[in-house]
Amino acid sequence: MKIMENKKLPNFVKAAAALLLIAAVAVSGCVDGGEGNNTDLEPIGPTTGGDNTVDEGGNEEEFIYGTANVENIEIMILESFPVQVRVSASGNLPDGCTEIDKIQTEKTGNTFEVSISTKKPRDAICTQALVPFTETFPLEVRGLEAGTYTVDVNGVTATFELETDNIIEEPFPEAGGNPSFTEADNGTNVVFENGTVFYLKLSENPTTGYSWELERSEGLNLLGDKYIQDEPPAEMEQPIVGAGGAHIWELEAVAKGEQQLTGIYKRPWEEETGEEDIFVLDIEVV
Repeated sequence: MKIMENKKLPNFVKAAAALLLIAAVAVSGCVDGGEGNNTDLEPIGPTTGGDNTVDEGGNEEEFIYGTANVENIEIMILESFPVQVRVSASGNLPDGCTEIDKIQTEKTGNTFEVSISTKKPRDAICTQALVPFTETFPLEVRGLEAGTYTVDVNGVTATFELETDNIIEEPFPEAGGNPSFTEADNGTNVVFENGTVFYLKLSENPTTGYSWELERSEGLNLLGDKYIQDEPPAEMEQPIVGAGGAHIWELEAVAKGEQQLTGIYKRPWEEETGEEDIFVLDIEVV
């Protein structure tokens, strides 16, 4: 029995040794392959941040700018003289973060080219839904000759017609080319840009005790006023006793929104009767 055990023992040891050798080789191959894979996965060269815009200083721009998607424009001609024209442009913004940035107008010949741009924060998380918008703005048409004019807003066009020259002679030299108004403009509506200086001239005769009492909304500043007596006829050296003249006011639009200028012609010491002369000018400041 012992001899048989001694003969079988070397075969068992050899088999075990062979198995250990195969296992060692397999483990070594896995380790080497892993190291090789790690080497292959190392990034080559610098990575970029997609479509981010980078300025020369290496900083990303704060906003993404674009052009508004205008779908329709409407031209409104106000009943006044000189004629005033306003444009209403509507469309859709692409998401909840995009907003209107600037409205720029340039006139070439008989065409008004209007550009409406947009902006949105670059890193904002936005609702992905169309947002409708409407922008209303005036066109500078004072001084234009009669004719047909085209308005182009981001590629959407419409036309309007001036039947007469939109030119008015200044009623008095003090206006210096600024907008000016007289009794003939009573009850009209006008549109001014914020900061516009304008003038009002109303007939007045203080010798009768009557004078204009002017009231204005908070968005209109009074810069000054004066009374000028009418010039006497050329053949007379002295003014006519009791002759009238005109009261002139210089005003400035200083706040956006609906403003109003109201005057009443009366004796200061008398109560209002409802029969007094009234002057009203409605002003929209944009």
